[in-house]
Amino acid sequence: MIFVFLANSVSAEEQQVLNLGEIINEAINNNPQILAAKSRQDAAKARQKLLITLADPKLEFEYDKIIPGMIQGATGEKMPAMRSFAVSQEVPFPTKLFLRKKSAEREAAAFEHEYKETERKVIQEVKENYFMLFLTHKKIILTKEILALLSQLIAVANSKYSVAEAMQSDVLRAQVEYSKLSNELVLLEQEQKIAQAMLASLLDKPENTLSGVPADISAEINLNEDEIIKMAKENRPELKSFKEMAKKAQIDYTLAKQEYMPDFMFKYRRQVADGSATNWAGMVGVSVPLWFWEKQSSFVKEGKANLDTANAQYKAEENMVLFEARSSYAKFAAAKNLVKIYETGVLPQVKAAYTTARQGYEAKKIDFLDVLDSLRTLKELQMEYFESLANSEIALADLERAVGTDLGEK
Repeated sequence: MIFVFLANSVSAEEQQVLNLGEIINEAINNNPQILAAKSRQDAAKARQKLLITLADPKLEFEYDKIIPGMIQGATGEKMPAMRSFAVSQEVPFPTKLFLRKKSAEREAAAFEHEYKETERKVIQEVKENYFMLFLTHKKIILTKEILALLSQLIAVANSKYSVAEAMQSDVLRAQVEYSKLSNELVLLEQEQKIAQAMLASLLDKPENTLSGVPADISAEINLNEDEIIKMAKENRPELKSFKEMAKKAQIDYTLAKQEYMPDFMFKYRRQVADGSATNWAGMVGVSVPLWFWEKQSSFVKEGKANLDTANAQYKAEENMVLFEARSSYAKFAAAKNLVKIYETGVLPQVKAAYTTARQGYEAKKIDFLDVLDSLRTLKELQMEYFESLANSEIALADLERAVGTDLGEK
């Protein structure tokens, strides 16, 4: 870290580091949202065969009990009992099967991209909670460091008060400040537990099994806004899903027009008479779209409306994706600039100001309140620095979801 008194603080807890990559892999394998999306994808793939499979054939059997007792043959003999066996199969117009197959493929591809989008969303949530845990952890360390500095100030104030070089009010002010920070530390430790519980829930594991602290991670990307926009168009799974649904709607529209084409019926029938030869017959039938102005025309109108809807939804989604990419990129760039400002300017100055104020107090050149104010400023600005650092990582996670892929090197 920038400040020496922070860099030297390494507790036993810090030695066990939560690896972000391992946590993400665990979330991908165990998160219920991802598993549900994967199941929907598998169901869509299985549905492909259902849509292109022919209807079940029909088997028929007929036994004529009336003929033997009622009808005489040419020789005066009774007609034997008749048994009939038949099998029939409905076959749609050939192009319908082909289009149904293509439509099912596009739907399955859309669900696959939806699964990938869910995965990216969960990864973004994992990273956001990871860096919120990172922020809380850094605040806890900082608060402990400030408490240590306050203890030193209290000791100095007590020493000066004992020789009548300081007022008792200086000691009391420092003790009050110490108590306030102690209360803040308790609240921060509660926030840390909440952040751990939230992160554990994303991994679908008990919260008490997630231990350790986040690593210091800072990512840089060397991409401009135009490159980010291009990546979003090419990689965002949600946009790809809408595109596949638009393609499916186009195929379904063409399929609706095929409703004007007839379907076929093939039937084979075989008759068997007791003690006589067998007879057989074949049949071919076609459906006649006689009421096309009502039924088939309605299918076509519905298909055209669904196609227009799908195209409009795709365009709206594309606009939203591009907006998210631009917005996330702007937030990330602003957050990284703020981090650099703190690191190169603000923090070194406020550290130097505190050191000067403390030395001046010990040399009886400035008032105790000035030292206390300088310490408060040091604490507040370091807190803001950690917040900006966490915000930059969260903004990068949002940007990665917006473009649909990982960015930079961790």
